[in-house]
Amino acid sequence: AVVSTQSTGDPSAKMSSTEETTVAVIGAGLVGSLTACMLAQRGYNVDLYEYRSDIRKQDAVQGRSINMTIAIRGLDALQRIGIKDTVLSKSIPLFGRMVHDIDGSTHPLPYGVKDQATYSISRTEMNKLLITHAESHRNVTMYFKHKLENINIRENRVEFAGGMGSKQFDTIISADGSYSKTRAQFLRDTTFNFSQEYIDSLYIELSILPDKQGKSKMPLNYLHVWPRESFMLLGLPNQDMSWTMSLFGPKSIYNELQTKEGVLGVFRKHFPDAIELIEEERILELCLGAKGYPMVSVKCSPHVINSTMLIGDAAHAMVPFYGEGMNCGFEDALILDDLITEHKSLNTALQHYSQSRCEDAHAMCDLAMYNYTVIKDMVRSPWFRLRKAMDNLLHALFPDRWVPLYTSIRFQRKLTYKECMDNKKWQDYVLSTAGKYFIQAIFAGGIYYLFGMTAGRVG
Repeated sequence: AVVSTQSTGDPSAKMSSTEETTVAVIGAGLVGSLTACMLAQRGYNVDLYEYRSDIRKQDAVQGRSINMTIAIRGLDALQRIGIKDTVLSKSIPLFGRMVHDIDGSTHPLPYGVKDQATYSISRTEMNKLLITHAESHRNVTMYFKHKLENINIRENRVEFAGGMGSKQFDTIISADGSYSKTRAQFLRDTTFNFSQEYIDSLYIELSILPDKQGKSKMPLNYLHVWPRESFMLLGLPNQDMSWTMSLFGPKSIYNELQTKEGVLGVFRKHFPDAIELIEEERILELCLGAKGYPMVSVKCSPHVINSTMLIGDAAHAMVPFYGEGMNCGFEDALILDDLITEHKSLNTALQHYSQSRCEDAHAMCDLAMYNYTVIKDMVRSPWFRLRKAMDNLLHALFPDRWVPLYTSIRFQRKLTYKECMDNKKWQDYVLSTAGKYFIQAIFAGGIYYLFGMTAGRVG
């Protein structure tokens, strides 16, 4: 077992009465570490368990490394635990998408107006910052190499594999990811709603290295996207001027990646300008024989049973195409923290949490699926660009009344995810209705003009 503790501040300082409440947080990933920080700030005694070894001591980190994009909901959570500025100093602002057409031409699509941006950061870098910050609280004890074996949600007891023992807690918060063992126990022990959907697309990771002068090979402050209907290539920047790239596509594409000729054929046909950026040798190294990782969307309810809570991907795994999975998980912790403030008790806050969150989490899963279609196909459409321009114009004219979907999710917290989705449906209806009346007016005007011309000739 690897146990890490660290004390800061005056050990003789008066402890909050909440330290009598024991909390287990299962999973020291992004959401688990942040949740531990929030609870520790309130004085709760937190044990934070992670099945991996300490990633801060590893040269290569186990797991996948798709970059994260931080938006307003994530930033608010980071602000609450006091590390927002530290995280931003290690990230790169993104002001929009840079779309790469098949002929190599590019054109930017701004996310919003003025300086509205999301922020790209390495998942590993973010996780290291959060673990270190969690560890800095004297009432957080970290346990690495502790893999959850079993959880008893009636007795609030967790048991770990490999003879690591078991322990009982007042509250268990499980941030153990898309394939959550805690969620599986919910399914076995209770009446629990659960659904999952795998999309017909897999992904692999590639990278673009800096040029010989150490500079970025592409304009830095954009999410770069190569949309090709059923598949696409995405790129997010890193502070060392490299790019983390992800190829998303159906199984048929991966069948073509099993030979050298097939790999190069895919890139020459669909991403010709990316060959020079990634370099042919690296494309072969990273793609040849690749099988691809699956992507799953998970919905469930309730998120809390007895005194055990699901949070982050354990409660609402989503496909990565809105870049909102981490932000949604961070907002989970914010909402829990707000409920503790409101109800003066963690236990009472848990009783109200599912009612506050399940519907919104389901909505965000649906929005992520919607954005999958937007990125891989719709961004190429002139109609999509026209709609984007109309949204931005109406938002500029009526900033409080007309808020585009992306803006309402990524740059504001005035609306919940469910309200964001409902607002988009209302906007679609308004524009659709206005468009019909506009077309009818043009048609009527045309008829009037033709009849007028005819009448003139007859007269």
